[in-house]
Amino acid sequence: MHFRTELSVNKSLLQLHHKSPFLTIGSCFAEEIGSLLEAGKFDTLNNTFGTTFNPISIAAILRNICQLSDTEAQPLHTGEVWLDYRFHSSIYGYSEQELNQTIEGKLQQAHEQLRKPNAVCILTLGTAWVYRLLEQNKMVANCHKQNKKLFQKELCTPENLLKTMQEALETLFTKFPQCQVILTLSPVRHTRDGLEENQISKSLLRVLCHQLNTQYNNVHYFPAYEIVLDDLRDYRFYAQDLVHPNELAVAYIWDKFRQTFFDKETNSLLDQWQQARQNLRHKPFYEKTQAYKTFLEQTLRDLEQLNQKLNVSQEILELKQTIQRHS
Repeated sequence: MHFRTELSVNKSLLQLHHKSPFLTIGSCFAEEIGSLLEAGKFDTLNNTFGTTFNPISIAAILRNICQLSDTEAQPLHTGEVWLDYRFHSSIYGYSEQELNQTIEGKLQQAHEQLRKPNAVCILTLGTAWVYRLLEQNKMVANCHKQNKKLFQKELCTPENLLKTMQEALETLFTKFPQCQVILTLSPVRHTRDGLEENQISKSLLRVLCHQLNTQYNNVHYFPAYEIVLDDLRDYRFYAQDLVHPNELAVAYIWDKFRQTFFDKETNSLLDQWQQARQNLRHKPFYEKTQAYKTFLEQTLRDLEQLNQKLNVSQEILELKQTIQRHS
C-alpha cells in the first residue's frame, strides 16, 4: 500500500556544477536554496536585496541589475534610517547618500555575478498580491510598517504579470545571453492574505511559471511548491508557524534539486564535502589522545584530496592549526 504520492523529478537538460555561479532573488525560500548552495561550496550571491515576494518587484530588480542604473528610487526616511520601498528593510542607510551607495553596490555585485560564465539566476516567486503606494502610484516590495492608509492592496492580473516578467527576462538575456534562469514557486503560504486569497495568488504564479518555462529555452522550472504541497503534504514537515517548511522538508527539497540539476560528479563531490564537514564538526570526549590526533590527520588528508576539485583551502588551514595545538 502507498500512503503518499511521491513527486518524481526528471533530470533537467540544464546540468550544473561547482563552476556555475549562482544569484538568488525572491522570497525567503530563495534564501534557503541559496544558503544550501553556499554550504555546498558553490559560488553564490544569496538574496543580496533581501526577501522580495512579488514578481513586479523582482522584475524591477532584474532590470536594474542589467542596466546598472537606479532611476526609480523610492526612498523613505523613518526618522532613524533611510529605507527604500523597493527593497527589504535589510537594505538601509543612515543617510540618503549612504542608502544609494548601498543599493548601487549591490546592483554592481549582482551584475558582476551574472557576467561570469555559466551564470544561473534562481528566482523564487512568493505572491501575486502587491501594494501600491498611492502618493507615487507605484508598486512597492515592502511597506516598511508605514500607515496602511498610504497603500492600496491589489491582485496582479495574469496579463500584467506575464508582460512584466517577459520584459525583464528579455533585458536579462540580451545583456547576459548565456545566463540560465531557474524559476521556483515558494511553498510558503501567505496566510495573512487569507487562505483563499493565497490559493488565487499561487495559481496565478504557477501559470506564470508555466508560460515563461514554455516560452524560453533558458528558463527552467523546479517544482518546490508541488513537492511540499502534494508530496510531503503533512504538518510534520512544517515549522511551528505551520507555514514555513521545516528543516526536514528543506533537506528533502534540496535532495530533489540535486537530483534534477547536478551531474553525477557534482553530487559525489557534495557527498564527500558533507562527510568532511561532519568530521570537522566532530567534538571528541578526549582531545589529548593519539586516537583523536590520528582522526584529525586522516581528515586533513581527505580535505587535501578534496581540495583538488573543490576549494576547501580555508578549512585545511584551520585544521592544520587545530592539529598543531593538539601536538
